[in-house]
Amino acid sequence: MNILDILYNLFFFLVALGVLVTFHEWGHFYAARKLGVKVLRFSVGFGKPLFKKVGKDGVEYVIAGIPLGGYVKMLDEREADVPDDQKAFAFNRQPVWKRNIIVFAGPFANFVLALALYWVMFLSGTWVFKAVVEQPPEQSIAASAGLNLNDQIVEVDGTPVTGWKEVSWALVERLGEQGEISLRVIDVFGHERDVLLSINDWAVDERRPDVLGSLGLQPKKSIPPVLGEVSEGLPADLAGLRTGDLIVEMNKKPIASFNEISLFMSKVSNNEPIELIIENESGKKELLVAPELNNGRWIIGVMPMPMYEFHQAGPLDSILLAYDETVKVLKLTATTFVKLITGEVSPKALGGPIAIAEGAGASARGGWVYFLSFLGMISVNLGLINLLPVPVLDGGHLLFNTLEWLKGKPLSESAQEYGMRIGIVLVLGLMAIAFINDIARL
Repeated sequence: MNILDILYNLFFFLVALGVLVTFHEWGHFYAARKLGVKVLRFSVGFGKPLFKKVGKDGVEYVIAGIPLGGYVKMLDEREADVPDDQKAFAFNRQPVWKRNIIVFAGPFANFVLALALYWVMFLSGTWVFKAVVEQPPEQSIAASAGLNLNDQIVEVDGTPVTGWKEVSWALVERLGEQGEISLRVIDVFGHERDVLLSINDWAVDERRPDVLGSLGLQPKKSIPPVLGEVSEGLPADLAGLRTGDLIVEMNKKPIASFNEISLFMSKVSNNEPIELIIENESGKKELLVAPELNNGRWIIGVMPMPMYEFHQAGPLDSILLAYDETVKVLKLTATTFVKLITGEVSPKALGGPIAIAEGAGASARGGWVYFLSFLGMISVNLGLINLLPVPVLDGGHLLFNTLEWLKGKPLSESAQEYGMRIGIVLVLGLMAIAFINDIARL
């Protein structure tokens, strides 16, 4: 990776983190102000302020030098002396339900942001790449299951999938498990069949997981030489070629992709008949096709099977799709967390700032719609992580508040301090593991 790639990734990492942290902290800020709690500072980032301004509302707005988070500082008697006439606006003086709303508002803002990002994504339209496979390597799980070149995956464990993204997510949900993954596939001639992938010996690289490759699944890189459309009245149609036919040879030259058909036709300079060997449900047969001159090019009138589709939804449908996408990411993230805790997924799979930066850069290279999808996924992850019942995270504060509600009084200062220390150790330990994993992947 050269310096330009690093700077590119860093730029979009900062953009992503800035957006996500700002929305998260804005959730706390907005809820606190609405519920009558005085806010002293709104900071994006930690450490020494790079930018600082006091607004007309009396809040100090800060952008700090360490961009790995942020905070909203509220009036609180546990942190500093509060004048008597201001105590009613202190966070610690609020009833538990108000404090819980303020705490939960940060993660909630991340979920709302994800919904909004996905809504824009579906409204703008997305390209869906069909899950058509390359020939699986010998001895791979996919090859042993009977998957063949150009098979298209249309269901995983009974759930319909439209492309590789959905296939990948469905497979990630099965990481660390035993048994079989059921696939429904369609071959080049349109025949459906079920394929069972045995995952009892499924080995995934813990440092750099390649879920598809570890099973022997690889997206088809070239367009199969299968006819998606045969133009009526043109040479191919007159010779008897039909949609779904597979071109095997042209003038005794083996054909492996539709690009090779295009390359062959680009070299044709007359209407001398082309010898074709095609294959369809009836088997193989030979045909002769005489090209026709059209706008200075010799053609036979065939088009490939589309490998991708453009999906675009209206405003209302995009809301439903955005909700489904958010829930899907939420479930997948929660499942992965549980598997990390139970040991089904190795901690080596965790990614830190470098992995996020690489993801931000890669998605941005794909286009702004893909960057929105990446932001939505990270926003859901950030919201869910913050809800973990770990002191120093929002979930830890919700836990303390709930225990206070159950006891009828706050936990002792020593208990809260002890809990905070444990939380700091856990969070720093998790960050260290993620960062070490990042370094190991370089």
